[in-house]
Parts: sequence; C-alpha cells; structure tokens
Amino acid sequence: MTDQELIDQLKKGNENCLQQLYQHIGMVKSWVEQNNGNEDDALDVFQEAIIVFYKNVMAGNYELRSKISTYLFEISKRQWLNQLNRRKKYENRQSEVGIYESINPEITRKGPNLREYLEKALAKVGEPCKSVLEATIFLGMRMEDIAERFNYSSARSASQQKLRCLQKLRGEVSYDVIIRLK
Repeated sequence: MTDQELIDQLKKGNENCLQQLYQHIGMVKSWVEQNNGNEDDALDVFQEAIIVFYKNVMAGNYELRSKISTYLFEISKRQWLNQLNRRKKYENRQSEVGIYESINPEITRKGPNLREYLEKALAKVGEPCKSVLEATIFLGMRMEDIAERFNYSSARSASQQKLRCLQKLRGEVSYDVIIRLK
C-alpha cells in the first residue's frame, strides 16, 4: 500500500491499515537505542508518533510532503528528545533535593536562594570540610578517591571525616535556620 493509499484508507475509517506503519519501527528503535533508550522506549515513542500521525490525518492537518516513515521518525525523535529532557530535569531536581535534604530538611524551604545559602554554610565549615563535602556530595567522588586526593590513610578514614564534616555543616545550617526563624 502506498502512503497516499494508506491516508485514503484512514480517512475512510479503516484503522486496521495502521498496522502497516509498524514496518518502519526499525529506524526509530535503532536511533532511540543509540540515544540512551531501549526497545521498550522506542516502541512507546513510535506508538505516540502513530497517534499524532493519525490525529493529524483525521483533522486534515497532514500533507503528504515526504514519506510517512520520515514523518513518523521525526515525531518519534522529537518525542524521545523531549522525554530525555524531562528525565534529566527530574533527575537534577531529585539529586538537588536529595543533597539538600541529607544536610537538613529545613533548608529545602529556603526557596530560590538555596544554592547561595548552602554555599555560605559550606564556607562557614572551612577547609578541609568544605572540599571534602563538595567532592563527595556535589562531585559524587568515591571514598577511595577522596582518601587519595586528601591524603587520608583509607576510604574508611575519609568516610569518617565526611561524617564529621556533615555534622559540622548540620550545626551551621541548623543554627542559621533558627536565627532566621526568630
């Protein structure tokens, strides 16, 4: 069935011809897998693309300027990139909340000045705590690497130092929160 015949069949109400579109999933699958996705992700975005295509055909908003397969690929690609962006934003928000809440849940109420607030609190704890906490929390370095970088005798020593620094930071943050609340 040609692309034009497929469109004509859809307009006549023959939704069964949509099955023919699945022959084009290979290129979407390949592209999604090359861009941090898997087969299920590819199938999801391809199905969404088919729905968009179908709605556009039925609403009269689709013009056959290129192959339907190209149109489906472009919609799938856009859908996948949007999904990756949403995931990235969500993961960034989750990691920021996780970092801040691990220090003190009260400071998550600080609003837009939270980063500035944290930087000031880190400055108050001084060195080497500031550097150790930045390396572990913000850079996600492993304890073995922290021990080597800061000349601790072992990963366990580095971990104990991190805990002492976190306690010191909690003290600074809690004290500051209490003062701001008064």
